[in-house]
This record gives sequence, C-alpha cells and structure tokens, in this order.
Amino acid sequence: MIWKTPALTDLETLQKCAATNGFFANVYGAANCVLYAKKFGAQIALEGGWLFLRLYEDQKPRFFFPHKIDGGLEGAEEALKLLEREAQGFLEADSRFEKEPFVLKNITAAEKEIAARVFPSAQFSAARESGDYIYRTEDLAGLAGKKYSKKRNHIKQFKAKRLGHRFEPLTSANLQDARLVEEKWLEEFLAANAAGDDLKIEKEIIFFALENFERFEKVCGMTGGLLYVDDTPAAFCVASLLSAAVTDVHFEKCLSPYARDGGYAVINNEFSKSVKTEFINREEDLGIEGLRKAKLSYYPEEILEKYNGTIHSA
Repeated sequence: MIWKTPALTDLETLQKCAATNGFFANVYGAANCVLYAKKFGAQIALEGGWLFLRLYEDQKPRFFFPHKIDGGLEGAEEALKLLEREAQGFLEADSRFEKEPFVLKNITAAEKEIAARVFPSAQFSAARESGDYIYRTEDLAGLAGKKYSKKRNHIKQFKAKRLGHRFEPLTSANLQDARLVEEKWLEEFLAANAAGDDLKIEKEIIFFALENFERFEKVCGMTGGLLYVDDTPAAFCVASLLSAAVTDVHFEKCLSPYARDGGYAVINNEFSKSVKTEFINREEDLGIEGLRKAKLSYYPEEILEKYNGTIHSA
C-alpha cells in the first residue's frame, strides 16, 4: 500500500467515506483524520476502494478497521486480511517493531465481531477511555426535565451574573477571537501546571483548523461558536459534520473566570441549539475522572463502545 499523511486535499474522500458509512465514531471523521495527523503521526492508504488508517501510540504503530469509501461492510473480511499482511510486513521491516503484534485500535462492537471471525485467536479488550459520548441534540439544546436541573441552574446563574453576554456562531469574521481564547486558556493552564506539551500541540491543531476554517467548512461542515461577556471573548467551540446524523465537537474551551460561573454549560447549550443533526458526539473522556464525570452529567444517549484487538503472527 502507499501510505501518506492525510492533508486538506484528502478531505473530500475522507468525508465521503464518513458520510456513506454513517459514522458515529469520531476517530473516522474527516476533520479529525487531518487535524490529528501531526499529533499521532496518522497516515492513510487507499486501496481497492477501501480506506485504511494507522497512527502511533507510545511510538508504536496501531491500525484501524478499514472502511469502504462507498459505504457498507461487504468485503470487510478480505480488507482485514489485506491489512494484516500489510501490517505484518511493516512491523517486520522495522527492527523497532519486529516483535510487536498487529493491533487493531478503537474498533466498534460490530467491527469486533467481523475481526473475531477473521482472526479467531485474536484477543480483544474493552477501551472504555476511548468510548464516544453520544447525545441527542434536543437533550443538550433543551435541557428539559429534572435530571438537567443543575445545568439549567448553572446557566441561570451565569446569565444573572454576566449580564452583558452573547453567543455568536463561529465564522470567518470572528476566528481571531477564538484564537485569543485558546491562547489565554493555554496560558492559564501552563501557569498552574508543570506539563503541557500535549496542549501546546493541541493549540497548533486548533490554529490549523481556524486558519483553514473555510476549507473545513465547505467540505466537512465545520462550525462552532463563541461566547462573549461584555464584548470580551470568553469561550469557544469547534465542531464538524461527522455524518448526516452526527455533529462532532472537537474542541471546547472557556476561560477560568467565566468557567467558574458556568461558562461551559452556557456555550454547550447555546451551540447545541444551532446544531441541525439528530446527535452530537462529544468524543471520549480519555480515562480522566473529572472529564468522565462532566460528560456523564449530560446523560449521554449512548457511550459508543470501543475495543482493541491484538493479533499475533502465526
């Protein structure tokens, strides 16, 4: 296979694959494939109408379930066998990886069933930290019912304390304000924490998304929003269309003075009101306890199960 780093020129193909397969899993989203290429060393290959994806985790190559660009799972077994041969050849060709097994990363339950048929001796383990939090858009936009009473109270308190607030959709006209929030947010974090290399890379990713916003908007339906308080940008979010039914929220940041007053609840709610898809994917919790608690507090419709599969060469 010919592997390459996914670039802006690949967006149309990646988006077509995501749309025709009706993806709910964020890892297969077109925008994510391009945005996180630098952080994870992601590469794609197109072979026989199939899209293949690999990246690096702890400097070790990991492979993902292949997907037909035109949609459907017919032929997935043969595509997996092809990927295994490619992966084993790649691992054996590099002395750093010659003893590494072929690992399928973050596959869904349906994909696991297919992989288990193709690789009967494979060992699968649940990857709870990688499970996507899927919400009904109407739930996040309406916050109706007793279970959301705390969220409504947070929003009410914010609006009472921050009278001069407003929400604006993210457009080419206010991208600089989103950059300002990201810069200040990172400064706040680094002032309170010794380590922050991943977040410095994340800043580069966010800036790349904003610099190429019009391109992402055209192909992937990139959208988002900004929360202002007295004309000062206080929070922002960036999202894109994962598939026809799902909007994927990539980034959401709120400066600490406003976060303490409920700023995250406000921008979450205001942005959700603008979303046209039935579902919103707010991505994984990475096994971080505070992040998991925050995501669960919005009562997801589903936590999309993910699994890792380990296949040893014969």
